[in-house]
Amino acid sequence: MIERSIERRALPREVVNVPALLSFDGITGVHPCVVRDINAFGACLSSPYYIFASEFELLFSGFHKTLACRVVWRRATLSGVVFVVRRRLPKPESASINQLNLPNALLPMRPVGDVCVLPFDMH
Repeated sequence: MIERSIERRALPREVVNVPALLSFDGITGVHPCVVRDINAFGACLSSPYYIFASEFELLFSGFHKTLACRVVWRRATLSGVVFVVRRRLPKPESASINQLNLPNALLPMRPVGDVCVLPFDMH
């Protein structure tokens, strides 16, 4: 008999089994996967291969819906991901190099650990 682990998620997941695509930085093209279950904070993905990347884009409906993901756990070809918010810093309209605060200019373009709510309904 297989024992199930205790549910630790803040929100229960909805089983959807929806096909989707993965897009990795630095790798041309997209790669197939299946979203097994999902909630506002994350999802369980199944792919035909082990996902080595720790961050990637999850694409739905022919590129019309995209979510940034960070892997939380991996087990063979299954991966648990959380959705992250990717904020872009506003570009200065006309700043010279002297006006830029160099340490702030070198900060990462997006914070780590932010969670977003799904902007769409899966059905």
